Amino acid sequence: MIHVSNEKKQFVLDQLSTGRLDRRKFFSILGAAAATSIFGPSLNEALAANANQIERRTSLQAHYDYIVVGAGSAGSVLAAELSKSGAQVLLVESGGPDDAPTIANPSIWFYNVGGPLDYHLPLEPLPQLNNRKFNMALGHVLGGGGSINGMVWTRGMQRDYDGWEKSGAKGWAFVDVLPVFKSQEDWEGGANSWRGAGGPIHIRRPGDPHPTAPAFVEAAREMGMPILDDVNGPMRAGAGFINMNIAADGTRVSAVRALLRPELARPNLTLLLNTNVVKLNFKGTRCVGVKLITEGVEKDIAASKDVVLTAGSIHTPKLLMLSGVGEAKALQGLGIEIVENLPGVGANLQDHVLVSGVVFKYKGKMPKRPADSDAVEAEAYLSSGSSGDTDINLVLEQLPAVTPEAAARFGAPPDDAFTIAPALVQPTSRGSVRLASNRFQDAAVVNGNYLGTDQDFAAIVRAIEAARELGNQHAFDGVREIEVVPGPKATSEDIRELARLGSASFGHAVGTCKIGVDELAVVDPKLRVHGLENLRVADASVMPRIITGPTNAPTHMIAGRAAKFILS
Repeated sequence: MIHVSNEKKQFVLDQLSTGRLDRRKFFSILGAAAATSIFGPSLNEALAANANQIERRTSLQAHYDYIVVGAGSAGSVLAAELSKSGAQVLLVESGGPDDAPTIANPSIWFYNVGGPLDYHLPLEPLPQLNNRKFNMALGHVLGGGGSINGMVWTRGMQRDYDGWEKSGAKGWAFVDVLPVFKSQEDWEGGANSWRGAGGPIHIRRPGDPHPTAPAFVEAAREMGMPILDDVNGPMRAGAGFINMNIAADGTRVSAVRALLRPELARPNLTLLLNTNVVKLNFKGTRCVGVKLITEGVEKDIAASKDVVLTAGSIHTPKLLMLSGVGEAKALQGLGIEIVENLPGVGANLQDHVLVSGVVFKYKGKMPKRPADSDAVEAEAYLSSGSSGDTDINLVLEQLPAVTPEAAARFGAPPDDAFTIAPALVQPTSRGSVRLASNRFQDAAVVNGNYLGTDQDFAAIVRAIEAARELGNQHAFDGVREIEVVPGPKATSEDIRELARLGSASFGHAVGTCKIGVDELAVVDPKLRVHGLENLRVADASVMPRIITGPTNAPTHMIAGRAAKFILS
């Protein structure tokens, strides 16, 4: 169970490890003996990292072996693994440190979305969503989305990865990626043919679930859904308690904390925070380094081996396009010199659609969530019938969650309420990322094209109906008073209107630099950018098709495989 003291310890260790906290000031406050007693062996690791990172930033080199752009989940995994080889590694992050209390404490993670650690990236209004304005959640902090998300650890289904290979991503079938997933995991149930134990990322189910979570699972049983003891072993249609990357002490296990922080004491690893990479530098078709701005100073840093982009599905294609890699005609129209004509850069954008939401009034006073809970705890995957595959998801949210437009239409829910949020997890719609200008300061133009096909709209309507059906099962009788959004008397048109008013980005953007060999492919199966040398992409943008579930765990896996490709 999480304690305030655990959060405070993590906060101090985070600040020490990244060089933000002055070592002398730290010891002047606590004293050496007290500090050692409170923090234990982790203190020495953090102090070594502190001294090293301060020195590394003070003596920033003109060249490194590898430059990794973006210190989200992928960049943190990749830089940590590359540093173990002894190579000189520079990891660049545009955001600041991951020491906010809303990062460490799982029960309040949702305050990160739309807060100071979020990019606040606006999406283009869509007629099928009544031209509403909303943002895509993107972490602007060390750890990226892995530092601000809900800590749901989902791999996706076997058919997702087998589909990647069939589409041209040779070597990315489930049998190929499973060993990497297992090597990264420390599963509470121990190792088996599906799960790994002893890895850096502790994964567990809710230990003391909120009353709404067991009610959710029993309601799914009443509807005839399979009940899964482990939703990742293997993942399949059904319902169960979620997997969470939350430590035994109740704090978040991000890629930064689990993989990067233990390596920050290495003299060959440099982490730059609050630093923007504004352009990739090329000599012919060879990427030779980056142009960055740190502490207000523009610098060119060379890479003798690879530059690896891990800036995510929006900012990785944006940086490629700013650097002359993308659809030639569009870039020339912005005055950008062409390095390589790759029309797939920024195309193929996919994201899950989340409806906020189907809300129920809690019976009596809503109990406080356990502090080591992520306020989700249970979910179900099923088929809408639109495609025959498992394509929709019902997510328990232990709080009232509605969009402003849905609240205006159906009424604002009470504070003592919970949500069963319908989601579309296998969209057929495709969106895009394009440049607004040739200036790196200008946000990318993102068209999510959510519910852009009749099949997607039909699927989300069925998901809303399934959420209402689930919430009205007898298993919820002890905790549910009444459905309040859209309400017990909602008509079929009300359901369709909720789809238009409540649908938004789930924050799981992928696909804008996909693996493959067709004309829209951006990287080959070894994650090398087509037509260019010494340049790779190793984040969620390389997914040819979105997985059936949240994308953080697969992003860890992609970066783990990238490290093996590069070092081999």
